[in-house]
Amino acid sequence: MKVRERRARTPDPEGTGHGPAAGPVAVVPRAARPRRLGRPRWWDWRILAGILLVVAAVVIGARVVGAAARTTAVLAAAHDLAPGTVLVSADLVPVDVRLGESLPLYLAAGDGTAAVGRTVEQPVRAGQLVPAAALAAPASGRVVVIGVPADAMPPGVAHGSTIDLYLTTGNRQTTGSTKTDRVASGITVQSVTAPASGGLSGAGSNRYQIAVLLDAAAADQLVRMLPQGDPVVVLRSGA
Repeated sequence: MKVRERRARTPDPEGTGHGPAAGPVAVVPRAARPRRLGRPRWWDWRILAGILLVVAAVVIGARVVGAAARTTAVLAAAHDLAPGTVLVSADLVPVDVRLGESLPLYLAAGDGTAAVGRTVEQPVRAGQLVPAAALAAPASGRVVVIGVPADAMPPGVAHGSTIDLYLTTGNRQTTGSTKTDRVASGITVQSVTAPASGGLSGAGSNRYQIAVLLDAAAADQLVRMLPQGDPVVVLRSGA
């Protein structure tokens, strides 16, 4: 900082106007006054924008967490369903799951009535969610009922099972020998009726009645072969 100098005159007591000159006098300029910072204002747009961002983040986070915790009722298989099974209401049970964006891929609980009568095109395990893509239009064909002796019926055969069908022909008492051949493979069981017990019953009361759905040609061939012998059922475990 520069200091200006000037000579100051001393008073002239005698009034001559020529008083002795004083030495140089330093003149110090005034110091600059500091600027006072203004008080913060709550309505400043930057503060308001920050508050809005925080509120928006909280709301969005709450919605995401709520959506993740929300369950939806969809249909699952009550038991194993083999390809070719014509669905009945007892095949489906509702379960609550969290699927998120995958929800449209499965049958909603409200679609159970519409699913009855449709055909399963791929294996569905017990408890597995039923994919919408696994169902085809209602099946067409011929329903054939097979009377199976109790000793030729394995346990576990039920609606939705897959079986192989054999036919035992010949008479051991008259010809001394019998022959068993496989006449159908990979048949899907549509229903099973247990033998009737007591009361007035027909000739087939001691046999299980298995209903299968076949195309016209296969149904015609099987119907022609059944009277020639006794059917034997083999259950495909895990099919």
